[in-house]
This record gives sequence, structure tokens and C-alpha cells, in this order.
Amino acid sequence: MDFFLLWEQVLDYISKNDSQYYQMFSYDVFPTSMNDTTLVITPSKPYLVRWINGVYKGKLEQIVSSIAGKPMKVEIASPGAASNPPSPETSAPPKAPLAPPAPVPAPKPVPAPAIPFPEEENPTPSPLPETPPAAADPFPEEVAPPDFSSLTPKTADQVVLPDIRNYEELHEPSLFEPMTGVGETKKNFQPNPVNEEYTFETFVHGNCNEIAYQAAYAVAQTATNPNQADQKMNPLFIYGPSGLGKTHLLHAICNYIHTYKPSLSVLFVSSETFTNELIDAIQNHTMPKFRAKYRNLDFLLIDDVQFFGSRDSTKMEIFNTFNELFDKKKYIIMTSDRTPSDIDKLEDRLQSRFSSGLVAPISPPDYEICCIILQKRAEKMGITLPKDVVDYIASHINTNVRELEGAFNKLVTFSHIKKEPITLPFAREALKDQIPIESGQELTVDFIIDTVCKYYGVKKEKLLGNGRPKRIVIPRQIAMYLCRNELHESYPTLRDCFKRKDHSTVLYACERVENDMAKDPQTRAAIEAIRKMLRNR
Repeated sequence: MDFFLLWEQVLDYISKNDSQYYQMFSYDVFPTSMNDTTLVITPSKPYLVRWINGVYKGKLEQIVSSIAGKPMKVEIASPGAASNPPSPETSAPPKAPLAPPAPVPAPKPVPAPAIPFPEEENPTPSPLPETPPAAADPFPEEVAPPDFSSLTPKTADQVVLPDIRNYEELHEPSLFEPMTGVGETKKNFQPNPVNEEYTFETFVHGNCNEIAYQAAYAVAQTATNPNQADQKMNPLFIYGPSGLGKTHLLHAICNYIHTYKPSLSVLFVSSETFTNELIDAIQNHTMPKFRAKYRNLDFLLIDDVQFFGSRDSTKMEIFNTFNELFDKKKYIIMTSDRTPSDIDKLEDRLQSRFSSGLVAPISPPDYEICCIILQKRAEKMGITLPKDVVDYIASHINTNVRELEGAFNKLVTFSHIKKEPITLPFAREALKDQIPIESGQELTVDFIIDTVCKYYGVKKEKLLGNGRPKRIVIPRQIAMYLCRNELHESYPTLRDCFKRKDHSTVLYACERVENDMAKDPQTRAAIEAIRKMLRNR
């Protein structure tokens, strides 16, 4: 294995498991050479040689051995050691570097204290090599570090070292850090985990997600046109079931700003990352650094904020961060699988903050959107996808874009492996695990309820429960409407099936859905998609 590749994997391991040391090893430690049994690394500063030898060398050898798949040793070379003799403890004192043969048999060493190893003749224990005569030493002290091989080894607890957690203040600027002016405060953020393929151009939008798409695009454009910023869309809260493209829109905003206004500071994190960094900052007493990271941004994007409802410390910090950015008129974009009012254990003050801007829904894709997504994926990969295959997949998998793309990838992979063209019979066989070949299942109330729950991504027990959140009420009313119109069941029968107290609840639900279908294209598209799922059962 190439030692640069090996070192890259070592840095990846340190980043994930010992992140407090990652910047030190990334900026100031470099691989020098490697043979079958030993990897040689060279720190850029002498004190790092002592620190690695005393604290981290054992673990570093375990990491290297694990990655290389065989026992490996790690040698830490001093800076500039390549120009020194290989065995400094047996070489002559540095007083006569221009005549190397002479010091070896020298019978009369001029300054007796310059010999480090005969401790009997030198009553003072101070390490004299650290202070050689300036005129006789041709190398700077940093290039030729003193020899400590004759000293008694100390444990890690006995060695006094600088706190590695404060190392960020010592490293030199990186090309990946934003440039700051003379009077500006330096912003040192980690690179954003953004997928460059997720852009507004690759996002397929239609009736099911048009509001969220246009809102996200408008927020991104404020980076280049701040005078057109609309504070009524700040914060932007995008909600909908998993796998419909919410995270894609967050990536698209980041990519747009990085392309057209790279000088702005943008941070994209998940709620889990935010919570973990907060816990780490509390434990390590680095809250000022944490707050500087999250409160000096132009755009803060947080994915899956529904998990903020569990920890009190997280709720307090996100509340204060929200207020700080909002007062500075900086943008906050969030996604969730439910509306702010439906997030469990979320305080009223956070619910009101999250709802104070634009709350944009994303619904499951309709048949037409699914067809467009499949056709675009096929065009991008240069694959011919027959129309009947597109119709077959889009008719059966239309509740989750991620699941739709997974079915497409599986179909293409099977075609490459078996070296067969993609046809409808081939697609039926390849996707039989996701689209069962068996058909003719009896249409019942339970089956309709299960289908509606699958479409909206809600649990059956909640749909049949007494909860009143909007994300539950709408699927419940649509299920009642479909049971009434597809099965022609009586209102009292449906009352018992849906565990209601009065059949007037079912009657009201059916009337409400009919009115919504007449006014709302999204409701019509959702019911039509569910009916296709029922027909293709």
C-alpha cells in the first residue's frame, strides 16, 4: 500500500474516533517513508515529537497495523533529522562539524561537560546539549533537537505538554478557510458535508413540492440579491415524509451559495451533529467556541429538527442561536418530517419561532413526477428505459423518491449483471421483492387504511387513534373518504372501523375531502395516486 494512501486512512480514523487530535495530525504531521514493517512520520515542530512518543505512539501503531493488515511500527523522526547522522547518541559533539573523523578518536575533548553520557564526571544533571555554544552549532535549535535518549523514560502523566484541545490557535491558515479582512473576525468552520450533485437543476418539482422548491430557490437567491430578501420566509421550515427531497433542497441551497457567493459563511448540519457538538462543548468547557461557530453565520441549515424535542440543553441552545441569527437578519432553513406543532416535547416558544416564517410542505410525488424522475435518471446514465417499464415502476412506487431511485438502480444493476435488455417482464422479475407479482388482493377497509398509511408515512395506530395533529387528521379523513367511495360502506360501519364515537365524524370527513379535491390540486393528486396503488394491488 502506498504510504500516502495509508496516511490518508489514518487521518480518516483519527477524524472519526479522536477528532480532538485531527487538526494537529492533518496540518503538522507528514508521512516520510515506509517499508514492510515501519512507517516513518515527521512532525513539523519539535515538541510534537515528544508528545506523540509519550502519548499517542502506541495507539498510532495499532491504527497503522489494523489498516495495513499486518504488524507495523511507527517511527517519529525529528524535523530536519534527514540531514543529521543516523545515530546521534554515538556521534561526536557538535563542536567540530566540519571535521567528522577527528572527534571519534579525540584523546583530549576540550570542554568536558559537552559529553552527555558520562554522568560520573558531570555532577550537574541539567541536559547540557540544550545549550551548546552558539558559535560551534551550525544548525538552528529547531532543526537539530537535543538528544533525550539517555534520559529515563517518563509516563504520559509525568510529561508536561500543551493542551492539545487549544491547538486550533496554533496552526497556520489553510487554503480551505475563508479569507477575512483586516478588521473582520476570523471564521474557522469545518467544511460543509454537501453533495455537489444535489442542485436546483437536478431537483424534479411539480404540484407535490412546488412551494418548497420555489421558497428554497428564493432563499438561495438572497445570497446574490440581498435587497430582494423577504423576511417573511425566514425561517424557512420544510416538512414532509422521509425520502421526498427535503435534504436535496438543503444541499441545493448550499451549492448555489458556494457557486455564486462563496464569501458567505454557510453551515449545513443535522440535528444529531448539532446535539453531539453541543454535548462535547459542555463536557470540554468550550461553549464560547461552539457559540462562535453557530452564531456568526450567514446561512444556517439544519436537517431533521424533529429530534430537538428530547434534550432540554439542546432546546435552550437552539432557541438562543435562533434568536441571535434572526436578530442579525441571517437565514435559517430547517427540515422535519412533521410540522412544528406536531413535534413531540417541543416547547411552545420554539414552535412559535419555527412557525414564524414560511412553513412549506412536501407531499409524496404523483405519477407524473415519478415518471419524470425515472426518465431523467435514465438519460443521465445513457440508458434506454421503455415507456411500459416507466409506467410499471411509477404506478407501484410513488410514495418515496428514495425508494423509487433504489428500484431504478436495482433494475439497472440486474440488467448489467445478467447482460439482458430492460423489458417489462425483466422489470417484473427484478423488482419482485419491492413490487409483488401476486395480484388480486381483496379490497377491504384494512387494506385501504394500510395503503393510506404507507402513502403518508404515518402509523396505523395513530391514524385510528384520537390524536388531532394535521399530519394525522388529513390521512384519516382521506382513508374514510376512500372506504366510503370505493367500498360503499355505511357511515355506522365506518364509524366502528375507524373507532369513532359518532358516524357524523365520517360524514364530515367525506364532505371535507370532497371540498378539498375541488379546490386543492395536491389533494386531488394524492387521492389519485392512492387509487392507483389500490388498483395495482
